[in-house]
Amino acid sequence: MKVPPDLYVELLFQLRKYGDTRQPEELLPLAIKAWLASYLGNPCGRGYQWKELFLPHGTELRTRYRGTYYYAKVEGDQLRYGCESVSPRSWIANLTGSVRNAWRDIWIRQGVNHWWVQASVMRTEAARQALPPDQGRRRGERRAQPRPTQAKCS
Repeated sequence: MKVPPDLYVELLFQLRKYGDTRQPEELLPLAIKAWLASYLGNPCGRGYQWKELFLPHGTELRTRYRGTYYYAKVEGDQLRYGCESVSPRSWIANLTGSVRNAWRDIWIRQGVNHWWVQASVMRTEAARQALPPDQGRRRGERRAQPRPTQAKCS
């Protein structure tokens, strides 16, 4: 796939500017997937915001309770189960009759050709992608440094 040289140089500049060590070639599949999701799966820019996770219009949610699968779908800006608008937590609570961790119990599929992914995994990935490229590394280095000891007063 040919990329115009000026676009390639601009992308390379932006990657380096933000400390991203990936090569432009590595971003082509990501850019194509984002475009397809935008063009096919989320044509109107609408979707449901679940904490830090954005679920575009058309996203399917699934949970299993007592051997039966239950499905909900993002329609516009709402999560719908049957004809009612629900939140992920209320959907799980109504199905099970108890308070449960919706992040653990819900699986998400964003398009018919994609796999079902556990919501907690998507949440972790979304949080990781939201960090600047080197922020997680720096935070880890700070935690790895020994803490200074306090001198005891006599």
